[in-house]
Amino acid sequence: MDEFKAVYLRLCKDNHVEPQESVMEILRSCKHSPGSSRSKLDLSTTSLSTETCAVLGKALSADRLFVEINFSDCMIGDEGIRMLAYGMSSNVAAKTLDLKGNNIRGTGAEAIGKMLRHNHTLKSLVLEWNSLGMWENSFAALAEGLASNNSLELLDLRNNQISHDSAGELGLAVQRNTTLKLLDLRWNNAGLLGGRALLTAMQQNKTLTRLDLAGNNIPQDIVKAIDVAIANNEDREAVTSEHRTRQEILGREIKQLKTEKRQQMSDLMDKLDHQQDALSRTSRNTAHRIGQLQEALEERKSAFKALNSKLSMTEASLALAEQKSTELVDILDKTRRDNAELVTKHQEDFKTEKDERFGTESRLMKELVDVQDRNMKLETKVDELERRCQQQKEQIYELKEDITEVNAEMKVKSSQSEEKLNLEKLKMKDTIRESQQKHEKDMERVRVDAEDTERALKDRIQKLEHHRQNLEEEASRLKTLQVSERMSHEENLLQAKQRIKDEELQRSKHLEDKIRMLQNAKDDIQQHSSQQSQTVAELQSRLSNATYEVESLKRKIEDLNQELSGKSNETMAEVAKVKLSFQKQINRMEADLQDVDELRRSEERRVGKECRSRWSPYH
Repeated sequence: MDEFKAVYLRLCKDNHVEPQESVMEILRSCKHSPGSSRSKLDLSTTSLSTETCAVLGKALSADRLFVEINFSDCMIGDEGIRMLAYGMSSNVAAKTLDLKGNNIRGTGAEAIGKMLRHNHTLKSLVLEWNSLGMWENSFAALAEGLASNNSLELLDLRNNQISHDSAGELGLAVQRNTTLKLLDLRWNNAGLLGGRALLTAMQQNKTLTRLDLAGNNIPQDIVKAIDVAIANNEDREAVTSEHRTRQEILGREIKQLKTEKRQQMSDLMDKLDHQQDALSRTSRNTAHRIGQLQEALEERKSAFKALNSKLSMTEASLALAEQKSTELVDILDKTRRDNAELVTKHQEDFKTEKDERFGTESRLMKELVDVQDRNMKLETKVDELERRCQQQKEQIYELKEDITEVNAEMKVKSSQSEEKLNLEKLKMKDTIRESQQKHEKDMERVRVDAEDTERALKDRIQKLEHHRQNLEEEASRLKTLQVSERMSHEENLLQAKQRIKDEELQRSKHLEDKIRMLQNAKDDIQQHSSQQSQTVAELQSRLSNATYEVESLKRKIEDLNQELSGKSNETMAEVAKVKLSFQKQINRMEADLQDVDELRRSEERRVGKECRSRWSPYH
């Protein structure tokens, strides 16, 4: 407020204008009153001079503070309104402007029209108790500004002496305007012609939801027709808002399904990664154990070689045989103890491996139970979607019955209107014939009158035909617009579905590559284990004549190989089960997407039929 006051004083000084005391008092009261709003400038019932209006217009042109401005009952006049309107043309903050009771006439109306053309933020304009309709050319400029405006939602023109010609200009402006929602024309002089012009405008306008016409001497049938058009606009606004909310709900459901699918895919990927890690750990453990066994066998081989050398030395030196025999007995005892220790160690390793396998199996069982629970939830969602689809079908059937009833009523009404038109034509012919018989002397005058009446009827018929063509064009335009919107929605849904399918295919390919890598690793492990078994067999064939302890080690190695093959078969079975469950989940998700797509299409068809059923009685 201080900033606006400073700007006002500076502009008064620059323009050599004395600041008006009443304006300064209002600004000071707004400053010092603690409960006043900082976004409203209220100068109502304050007498303002032309110079003050010029300064206020310049100050308001760059103002960003006031949202509501009130100049009601200030008796400003045309020149002051011209100054204020020039400043308000560049204002971007004000939403409401009240110019009630300011004796605005021709020049002021033209200035307000220019302001409406350039201002794109004003929402409400009150022009009550002025004389805007006294000059038709000036009011036409105001109507032109209203037609080009794209922000005004409320216009109050009560008690402005608006004639039927000015009402016609206003009707043309309403036809072109696409944002006005409330128009107050009470207590003017629109009359029959003005009412018809406004009815024509309402048949073209799709946004005006309230039009007050009390005190305009407009016939009741025209008022009712205008009320019907306004009711159509209200219904159209309700349908569009409902359609918008349903689109948002469907979008949220699709996003939720996408997030659930991503979560499921990430869970499956984590499970496969865990299984791959477990397989890699088992392969490393088996490789480590086989390496240890190979080292033990090499140690035994070197020991047996040493024994063979010692035996050859004993054969060469029979004299030292008894001494060396005791040493050989000690060595044999040591090897037996080592073999016993190795047996106990292998038994302990086998137990630990068995416990690890049991833990992995229990964890896999828990994961299978979780997957089954998720599948049950998805099945319940599918049932809910089926129930919704059934409800939508019942609603479509009811709408079809309503459409047939409305079509029958329209046919009856059209036949009645044609009969009335034929009766009117017959009456006109009878009156012309009687006038010719009674007034033979005034034949030329009667002929001229008949030609005038015939011309008026032709004009009326042409207007009705033109009105019918406009209605047909509007209906075709709405049909094409609806078809284009439906096609765009279907294309968006197909694109979303194709994108989801591509993502699913890429993820499935990735999982197949991982499974293939696991199979290759398993084959390498099996090949490596077969190679190790072959080497063990060769070593066993070489050491067939060795002691009983070596034979027991050979049997244990064979048991370990059999265990390894069994475990690999179990891992393959688990991988196959996981792959099968993953494929089932993908199939269920695709079915859910198809159900959502069908529900979306049925909803769009139902909304389109509702729109046609509501528009058909009036078109």
